[in-house]
Amino acid sequence: MPNHFKLLMATVALIATLPFQAFAQAAYLSQNWTDQDRQFFYFADQGSRLVPYELFLNLEQAKGETLFRDDANLLRLGLIPAAKSKRNPDALPIGVTRNKDAMGFTCAACHTQQLSYNNQMLRIDGGQPTFDLQQFVNELSLTIALTLEDAEKFTRLQQRMLGDGASEAAITALKATLIAQDKKRKAYRTQNHTETAYGYGRIDAFGAILNQALFATGAKNNRNEPNAPTSYPYIWDTPQHDYVEWNGSQSNSNVGAFARNIGEVIGVFGEIETDTTYWVGYFDGGYASSIQTETLREIEKTVGKLHSPLWPDTFPKIDGALAKQGRVLYEQHCIACHVDIDRTDPKRMIKVRMSTLGEIKTDPMMAENAILNMGKSGKLAGKPRFYFAGSLLPAEAPAIDVANNWMVGVIKNNPLQAFLAQQDAKDFGHPEDVHTPKYVDGALWPADRAVSKQALLAYKARPLNGIWTSAPFLHNGSVPNLYELLLPAAERSETFHMGSLVFDPKMVGFGIEEADDSFLFDTAQPGNSNAGHEYGTGAYGSAALTEAERWALVEYMKTL
Repeated sequence: MPNHFKLLMATVALIATLPFQAFAQAAYLSQNWTDQDRQFFYFADQGSRLVPYELFLNLEQAKGETLFRDDANLLRLGLIPAAKSKRNPDALPIGVTRNKDAMGFTCAACHTQQLSYNNQMLRIDGGQPTFDLQQFVNELSLTIALTLEDAEKFTRLQQRMLGDGASEAAITALKATLIAQDKKRKAYRTQNHTETAYGYGRIDAFGAILNQALFATGAKNNRNEPNAPTSYPYIWDTPQHDYVEWNGSQSNSNVGAFARNIGEVIGVFGEIETDTTYWVGYFDGGYASSIQTETLREIEKTVGKLHSPLWPDTFPKIDGALAKQGRVLYEQHCIACHVDIDRTDPKRMIKVRMSTLGEIKTDPMMAENAILNMGKSGKLAGKPRFYFAGSLLPAEAPAIDVANNWMVGVIKNNPLQAFLAQQDAKDFGHPEDVHTPKYVDGALWPADRAVSKQALLAYKARPLNGIWTSAPFLHNGSVPNLYELLLPAAERSETFHMGSLVFDPKMVGFGIEEADDSFLFDTAQPGNSNAGHEYGTGAYGSAALTEAERWALVEYMKTL
C-alpha cells in the first residue's frame, strides 16, 4: 500500500490554521435539507457492524497512545469531524454511528463532501468525499493486532474499558474480544485482498458486496480480487433515476431501491444469518440480519428531498456571456447523454442513458467485474437465484446471482418494509415493472432485454447538475479536473496527487500537487485508465473543440 498517513500539504496547512470546529461547522449550501435531515442522514444506523462500539472508542492508534478515533486521525483518513449531538452522543465523525453494541458506517461516510476555498470550509451534502475506507480498515486491523501483541497497549486499553480492579474474568473476556476481532478482520482482508490501492474518495463497492456474498456461502477460497475502485458518486436525484449504479445495473422500480440499499449495507459490514429463518417454526422467513430496513426506507426518502448544490457566491463569479456560448456547445456535444433536468422539481424523473464499453471506451474493469465475475454457490447451490424465484444456482454461478439470493432473502425477512418500499417507488413515480427500457448508445433498448449482459457492460451518463463538485472525473476518478475531461485522452494527466480539499475554481477540480505522503494516482495501473469519453475532441468524427470553446463549456458546466 502506498504510504499516505497524512493529508496532502494544502489540507495539512488548512488543519494547522483552522480549529476542528471549522470542519464541524462548515458553511452549508442550499440543498433543501433541514438540520434535522442532516443529522438523520449523518448518523442514522443502517445496520453496519464493523467492531464493538466500546472497543472502537478506546483503541489506540498503531503508533503511540493517541486514540484511533481522535479527530485528527480520522480526518487524515477523510472522515469529517462532527460535534456532539443527540444522534451523535460521542462526537464521532460524520458517517460513524452505533448499531446496538457495534460501531458501523452510515451512508454519510461515503456521500458527504467538504471542500475549502479561500480558507472557508463548505459542506456538500450527498457529494463525493475524500474518505479512504480501504486505509481505514487496514489501519484499524493493524491496531487491533498490535494491541494483542503489545502488553503495554493492552494494559492501557484494559484500564480505559474496565477501570481499576478489573477481574481476571473481565480481562480474559476483553482479550477474547480482541482475538475474535483480529480473526474477523484478517478474514475480511484475505477475502478482499487486492494489489490495487484505492486512495482517497474511491472504493470497489461492487467487489466488496460480491465478495461478502461469496464468503457467506461457506465455500472456501471463494472470492474475486476487488481491483476496480470507482469514485463514490454524488447521490442527489438518485431516487428519481430509473436505474442507478455506475453500470446502471439496479432498477429503482418496485423494491429495487430497497434491494440496492440492502446490498450497500452488506458491503459495509452488515451481518446476515445465512440459514433460513422459519416463523412459528414453519413459515419461510428469509434471512435475518442486522440491516435496519425501516431506516433504509427513511434514508431513501430523505435523499429524495436533496437538491444538487449551485456554484457558491463565495467562488469567482461565473462569466455569463462565456457560459452562454458554452450552452450552445453543451447542446452540440453533451446533451444527448447528459440531459437537462429541473433540479428542484419534486416530480423530476430521470431516464438513464447508457454507453456500452465499445462506445464509451473508458476503463472496462468495473463493468466487466460486476457482471462477469463468478463464484462458488456453496450452501446456496440448487436454490433460486432470487431466493424464491428465478433459475436455480449451479455449483458455480455469477457472483451477482449469489448476492441476489442473499438480498432477496433479507427482503423476504422484512415483508412489511418490502411492501412499503414498493409504495415508496410508486411515490417517486417509478412503474411496478422492474424491466423498464433503457437508452443504450442513443437508442431505446427493448424492455425485455434491459438487464442483459450486453446492456449492462456499459456505463451510465447522468444529468450533470452539481458536476462542479465531483472531481476527479470518469467513473474511476482518473481525470483530475473538468478542463482535462474535455481534452483528448493522450493529453490528460498520466499521474496526479489525490486528497486535497482545496478547490480550484478555474480547472474545476482539487489541488493535485505533490506533497509529503500524498497518494499518487497512476493511470497506467489496471482499472485506472483515463482513456475514453473523448467527446468534443474529434475522436468520434465530430469537430474538435477549440481551446476557447473548451473554456466556454467549462464555464457553462459551472452553472449546472
